[in-house]
Amino acid sequence: MKITIIYDNTAWDKNLKSDWGFSCLVEVFEKNILFDTGAKADILNYNMKQLKIDPMQIDEVFISHSHWDHTGGLSWF
Repeated sequence: MKITIIYDNTAWDKNLKSDWGFSCLVEVFEKNILFDTGAKADILNYNMKQLKIDPMQIDEVFISHSHWDHTGGLSWF
């Protein structure tokens, strides 16, 4: 299993944008699962590009709960 933080209020990489919210990519059993989508679609998109994560390779999107800071990027999908 591999987990990559895509979106958080503290960026772990200087090339990523930070904002209130959360999203990560979980790679497990040959599946790519996007866990939450952060608050803003444009930041999710930007960070995925920076991390070379192809949105067409996402198999599933899992939303932990329906708060705006975990679902805002859904509009991008």
